[in-house]
Amino acid sequence: MPKEQEVKEIVKRLRKEGWEEQTGKGSHLVFRKDGRTVSVPTSSKEVKLGTYRAIAKCAGWL
Repeated sequence: MPKEQEVKEIVKRLRKEGWEEQTGKGSHLVFRKDGRTVSVPTSSKEVKLGTYRAIAKCAGWL
């Protein structure tokens, strides 16, 4: 697993898996599916490993 993951790849995968984009606050995108919520920070080009793992856990990738 890479040290950092690109935001656009995370967003692309969430959309492909049927997550619906909701309104977010500030520099975050919020996705919802089946009562679960995933927030993706967009303030930088890449997401650090710990943040990626938290997103992956909420999305059910891990």
